[in-house]
Amino acid sequence: MPPPLPQSPPRQGPRRVRPSPALGSGSVREADDAARPGPAGVDTPAAWADAELVRRFAHVDLTHPLLAELAGWARARLLRDGQPDTPRTVRNPSGTSTGTSMGTSAVPRPTSLHADAPSLAALLARRPALTTPPEVVQRLSALVTSDDATPDDVARIIQHDTYLTAAVLRIANSPLHAPLVPVETVQRAVLLLGMRQILSLVTAASLMRLMTPRDVAARRTFWRHAACAATAARALAVACGGADPGRAFVAGMLHDIGHLLLMGNLPDLASQISRRALEGAMPIQAAERELLGYDHCDIGRRLLDAWRLGDAVAEAAATHHGPDARAWSDLGLYVHLGDWIAVALGYHMPGDELLRQPARGALDRLKLAPAAFSSLVGHVLADTEAMELALFGDATA
Repeated sequence: MPPPLPQSPPRQGPRRVRPSPALGSGSVREADDAARPGPAGVDTPAAWADAELVRRFAHVDLTHPLLAELAGWARARLLRDGQPDTPRTVRNPSGTSTGTSMGTSAVPRPTSLHADAPSLAALLARRPALTTPPEVVQRLSALVTSDDATPDDVARIIQHDTYLTAAVLRIANSPLHAPLVPVETVQRAVLLLGMRQILSLVTAASLMRLMTPRDVAARRTFWRHAACAATAARALAVACGGADPGRAFVAGMLHDIGHLLLMGNLPDLASQISRRALEGAMPIQAAERELLGYDHCDIGRRLLDAWRLGDAVAEAAATHHGPDARAWSDLGLYVHLGDWIAVALGYHMPGDELLRQPARGALDRLKLAPAAFSSLVGHVLADTEAMELALFGDATA
């Protein structure tokens, strides 16, 4: 389990944000100590964190008060987790190299679609297992949104699945919920967690089952991004209203399902897309369109339409990289901002690590004060790590 984040994230300006009670016992002093300059010519952890923060936030306007709060939490996490061992190419917004090599050759700018790129219809036909929704998620989603569902009804669906039963009991007994006595049955877990929280958990656990990329690290990276985006979407729904929090979590977990299909069925082309996005400092969906003629948002919409989880969930997957949020549903808004918060905090997909300006009107629709937004982001970080620890037993693999 990673060490706790500072209670109040170091900021780029003189004003400090309020502490978040969800984040362990770290202190501002520890973060400030890390930020003190070292001897001349020595690259300190704080210097690396600041350079990484500048690179990640290069495309956004940090004068916005909510973006400044988000950058504070991103820096706190960078200082806590430290510099990764694996070198990578760092590029500025113009696309020129400013760092070390990733160990891969530069990707030439393509002039036409990749010769091996299948059509969208052909890609969807390649993976029947993924184009069929997890039955338990579909059944629980319908049940939980009905008026006459009971905890026993929910438990009966889950307890026929050994994997999901274990996941539910594990998180019910985790420090995240700290029950006074051990939770030994699915029925008690449903009563403790609530039916909508159970739906969120089952969706998160079921998504891990769908992952078939040969790169285990890529699978975990995908899950972390989806889980953080989903946790943020749910938190925004709770704080701002207008969308069911459980449904926001499900939509957040599934918003990048198109990525999963690409990673599992076209792994070499998916890697080339990621390299193209990094090489050109361009959005991942732009690289996908260059090489495929469509992007992961198009794939996600087609998949989720077929899964029949609701038009709003499919629409959120289709629009989460859209340019204008003013006409979106609240659910679509929260999924878009959940994805954006996850990338800002370092939970990003391969090749999609540079934060982009949020959609037009997105932040204005939140109506959250900076201090309230900062507290929300802190809880999102803590809850994402707690869920990963409860489901998988660690948060570092």
